Amino acid sequence: MADFSYKKISPKLGGERGARNPNGPTSSHDLVEQMEFLYVEVIKAINNSAQNTIAHRCIPVVEITLGNYKSSTKNLPIDPKGEWNQVFAFDKSKGDVLSVTMKDGHTESNTVIGKQNFKLVLDIPSRVPPDARIAPQWYSMQNTETGYHMALLMSIWFGTQADEVYSNAWFSDACDVSASCVTNTRPKLYLAPRLCYVRVTIVSGHDLISSDKKQQNPSVYVKATLGRVALKTVTKSGLNPSWNQDLIFVASEPLEGTVYISLIEKSDENHEECIGKLKKKLSEMNAMKVPGLAPVQFYDIEPPGDIQPAGDTRRFASRIKMKLATDQAYHVFDECSQYCSDYRAFAKGLWTGVLGKLEVGILGATGLTPVKDSAYQRNAYVVAKYGNKWARTRTVVDNKSPKWNEQYSWDVYEKCTVLTLGVYDNQQIVTNYGEGNDGPIGKVRIPLGQLKWNMIYAGSWPIMELGKEGLKKKGELQLAVRCASVPKSYAVETSVFRWMLPKTHYKFPMSLIQKEELRAQAVEVNCMNLARTEPPLRNEVVRDMLKPKSNSFSWRRAKANQERLWKSLARLFGWYAWLDANVRSTTAFRPKLVAFALGSVLIFLTWWVLFVAYYFAAPLWILWKIFLAIPKLWTQGCHWLTNRIDTPPPLVLVDLKLSKLDPPSVEELDEEFDLHPSSVDPAVRMTRYEKLRKTAAHVVSLMGDAASQCERLYSLWKLCVGNELVNVSLLGAGYVFLCAVYTFWDYVNLLPKVFVLGCWFFWINFPCCRNDLPSNIMNFFRRLPSNEDLMI
Repeated sequence: MADFSYKKISPKLGGERGARNPNGPTSSHDLVEQMEFLYVEVIKAINNSAQNTIAHRCIPVVEITLGNYKSSTKNLPIDPKGEWNQVFAFDKSKGDVLSVTMKDGHTESNTVIGKQNFKLVLDIPSRVPPDARIAPQWYSMQNTETGYHMALLMSIWFGTQADEVYSNAWFSDACDVSASCVTNTRPKLYLAPRLCYVRVTIVSGHDLISSDKKQQNPSVYVKATLGRVALKTVTKSGLNPSWNQDLIFVASEPLEGTVYISLIEKSDENHEECIGKLKKKLSEMNAMKVPGLAPVQFYDIEPPGDIQPAGDTRRFASRIKMKLATDQAYHVFDECSQYCSDYRAFAKGLWTGVLGKLEVGILGATGLTPVKDSAYQRNAYVVAKYGNKWARTRTVVDNKSPKWNEQYSWDVYEKCTVLTLGVYDNQQIVTNYGEGNDGPIGKVRIPLGQLKWNMIYAGSWPIMELGKEGLKKKGELQLAVRCASVPKSYAVETSVFRWMLPKTHYKFPMSLIQKEELRAQAVEVNCMNLARTEPPLRNEVVRDMLKPKSNSFSWRRAKANQERLWKSLARLFGWYAWLDANVRSTTAFRPKLVAFALGSVLIFLTWWVLFVAYYFAAPLWILWKIFLAIPKLWTQGCHWLTNRIDTPPPLVLVDLKLSKLDPPSVEELDEEFDLHPSSVDPAVRMTRYEKLRKTAAHVVSLMGDAASQCERLYSLWKLCVGNELVNVSLLGAGYVFLCAVYTFWDYVNLLPKVFVLGCWFFWINFPCCRNDLPSNIMNFFRRLPSNEDLMI
C-alpha cells in the first residue's frame, strides 16, 4: 500500500544557508535550493554587408545550442527597432560548449552566416543579484565566401533563479514549445481584486402603472442585474406592492459597475412586460463600513415609453422604495469555510494588524503519474493560493519529477487559515492538444494552525486523490514552509482572542444557503478577473482551487464521524465510566473504601489550596510565574550549551484508519462517488436502501428519545415556574438553609466539607446505601409529560 504520510527532507536551502541557520533572517530565496542556469540574452543583429550583395536582404535567425538542447529566434516577433530582447536559459550541466550560430532565414537552405563557440568553464562570467546586469557585447558574424558580414548584440552569464530575467526566460526544456505558447510556461503572480457585497433591498413600489389600463391590480416582480448575474423578487399584486426582499450581488474592486433594475409585469405564465426601469452605479450607493442598515430612499422609475395621461403636461412617474448599499464591512467568501485562507473585510480600515509572513519554497515534485495516451510524461506547474494573492510556478516540460525551486510570500492576518497548493498539467503548450483544459493532478492543503512560528517545515507532502477505486497517490510535492511572526507584536499576543470574522457577520448574519449562493457568485467573479490577465489563469484551475468539500452522502464519513464522536466522549467522560464500573457498580468493599479515603484526602487538600490561594494570592502568583519561567530558562540554557537547532514537531496530514480507508471498502466508495441520478444496477440500489433504512431506524429512535427527555425537562421547568406549592417549598427550603447557616456560623468552614463528603459517600454506593432500583427522583422525571404520546 502507498505511503500517505508526510516525510521530512533535508534540502540545501539557500545554498546551505538555511541548513545552518533555519531560524535566522529571511531572504528572498532562502527556502529553496539554488539552481544555476546559463542565461543567453539575444538583443538584436545589424547587417554590415555591402548593399550590392544578396546578403544585404537576409533575415537573421540565431540558433543557440548546448548539448542536445537547441533554441532559436526563428518564430520570435521583432519589435520596430529590429530587436528580439529574448533571454534563453539552459541547464549548465547539459554540455561543455555553448554554440551560437546565425543563419539566413530568408533562404530555404538556412545559409550559415557566422558562428561563435564559448567554453563554459573559461569564457562565461557569473552573476548573483544584487550585482548589476552583464553588459551586452557585439559579436562578429561573417562569412567571406557568401559575402555576409553581420554583428550580434548579446550577453551570456551564469545565474540563478534569483535573477531578474528568470520570470521571462525561455527555458531549454520548453524549446519545442512555439513562441506564441511559451508565455504559458512562465511563472506569474496574480493579485485578484478584493470582493464586496452589493445589497439591493426592494422595499415597496408606489403608484405603479400597468401596461394594461384596465388592469387594477397588476402582478409585478423586480429584476436586478449586475454583470452576468440577474436576481428576482417574488411576484406581488397591487398598485403599491410591498416586497421587503434583499437581492445581494458580488462585485470586485474598483466598484465601477452598474445595477440595472427593472419592474416586470406578469400577466400570465407566458407573457411578461417591462413597466419601468432604473439604473444605479455602484459608486453612487451608500458605502456601509460599519454594521448597520442603509437608509431607505425613493427612486423615480423611468417608463419604457410615453405613458403620460392625455392633456397633462407634467411628467408622471411611478416610484420604488429601496435601500442601495455596498456592504464593505463583510468578508466575501470565495472558498469554503473549511479551507478559508482569509477573513478580512473589503474595507481596509477594518483590517487587523499583520501577524507575520507566510513564506513557501516550492522545491519540486516526485512520482507524478503520466497522462494517458500522451507521449509526454507531465507538463507540471503549481498554483499556490492564500488570500487574494495567487502564485503560479513555471511549467517544467516533459518531466515527472520537476524541480521549480521558487519562493513566494504572503502577509498573515489570521493564523487559523489554510494554504492551498494545486498541481496541474499544462495542456496549452502542445499543439495537438488544441484548446484542452489544464488537467488537475492533485492538491495539498496546509493548515497554518499546525505550524509553529519561525520554524522551517521542509518535507514531502503526498498528493492524494480519492475515487471509486480507493485512495491513490499521484506523487509528492516537496515544500519548505515557514510562518515568520512579527517580533514582540501586540497583534500576535492578542490574536487568539479576537474575532475571526468582521463584526458585521455576527451583527447581521447570513444563512448557510445564502452564503453558498454568494460563494458561487464570488468564484465566477474571480474567474472573470483572472481570465483578463496575461497569461490568463484558466477558469478550470480557479474553480478547482476554490472547490469545496463534497457534501454528498457518504457511508464511510458517517461511520468515521460516529467514531470521532465516541472517541471524544470517551476522552471527556472515560474517567467517570471507569469509576462507575470499578467503584460504584461493583459489590466489592475494598475498592469502595480506597476510593472514599482518596476522595476525602483530595477534598481536604483542595479546600486547603483554595484557602491558601484566597489569603496568599500574590505570593502564589509570583511563584507561578517563576514556575512557568523555569522551563524556558532551562531550554535557553540547553540551546546555549549545546548549540542545538530546534526541529519542528511532526505533522499528521491524514489518518487512514479514522477515515475508514485502511483498508477501503470498494462498495462504500462506489456508493459515495455514484452520480445523481444513480447509474448503478437497481438491485444494488435496493440493497443500499435497505441497509440505510436499517441504520436510520436506530437513528430515528435515538432522536425520539432525546426529544422526549428535552420535553420532560421543559415540563419540569413549567411545573417549577407555574406551581405555587413548588415555589413555596423552594422558598421554605431556602429559609431553612439560611437559618441553619446562621445557627451554625461558627462551623461554616466545616459544613461544605461535610456536605461534599456526604455526597461522595452516597455516590460510592456502599452496601449500607446500596439500592439497585431507580431513585424517586428518576421515577418522578419519567412521569413528566412529553409529546411522544401525541405522535402516531
